[in-house]
Order: sequence, then structure tokens, then C-alpha cells
Amino acid sequence: MAPDSAVQKIERRTRACLVVFDATERLLLLRHSDGHGREFWATPGGGVEAGETPEHAAQREAAEELGAPHVVLERLWSGHSRFRFADRDVAQDEVFFLIAQHAGVLESDCSALHRVEGIEEVRWWSLEELRTSAHQTFPTDLAARIETHLRAAREP
Repeated sequence: MAPDSAVQKIERRTRACLVVFDATERLLLLRHSDGHGREFWATPGGGVEAGETPEHAAQREAAEELGAPHVVLERLWSGHSRFRFADRDVAQDEVFFLIAQHAGVLESDCSALHRVEGIEEVRWWSLEELRTSAHQTFPTDLAARIETHLRAAREP
């Protein structure tokens, strides 16, 4: 029988994820580092806190990570990811929101919070860059989901 210390605990959480496009339909992604040599790109967002709905968490994260306290959200899709971050295994339910209308995204300096949260870089990505990149992105099917969303948004 394995000792308790050998049993891997899984952190379960829900994350509100923000899909933000610029005027040329480039997607905003943040490069995260977990302090253990692993890096990945993901949409802005963060954990849903106790007593919060995913919508409230999305509004809070837009203010914190993007410096945009007044955004209009549109729920896009939900998903689930499992991954290793830092020294823990994570099982994460994800709710994605389009920031349909926004003012002031990245106009204020969010760099101090980004450093605390392990965000190393902020970058706008074209769909082609996202599709062909060798970088790890979360969720792993993000390019396909974004392509589906953009195609549907263009339909009359």
C-alpha cells in the first residue's frame, strides 16, 4: 500500500476565460510560466472564487488582468482541461466568454499583477499564427474553437 505522501491530489477548479479580439481579429493570449520550467499560452482569465459565478469572475478578471473594468460579455463555450501546473495536477472546468465590447483593454499598467501571477508576456495572435505555432496553448483545441467562432460571427 502506498503511503499518503505518494498519493497525488488533484486540484479542482473552475476558470473564467476571456476571449478578446483586436480590430484585425487577432486574439489576445498571455504567456504563463509555472516556475518549474513549463510555459504555455492561454487566454486571459482566472479562477472562480467562492460565491462567484463564472460571469462575475470574468468581469473581475477583465478588470484585474486587462485593466478593463467595463466590458460586455457573451458566453461562448465550456470545456474541461487536465494539466500539471507548478507542483500540482489540475482538473479545470472552463467557461469562455467573448469580450464583445470593451474599452481600455491593456491601457492601464497591469504588469505588477502579471509578474505575481507568472504572466511573462502579452501578445496578439492571428488565427494563422495560433494554428501553426509550436508553442503550447490551452486549451489545446483553442485554434479550432476560435476558427469556428470567427466563421460563425461572419455569417449573416
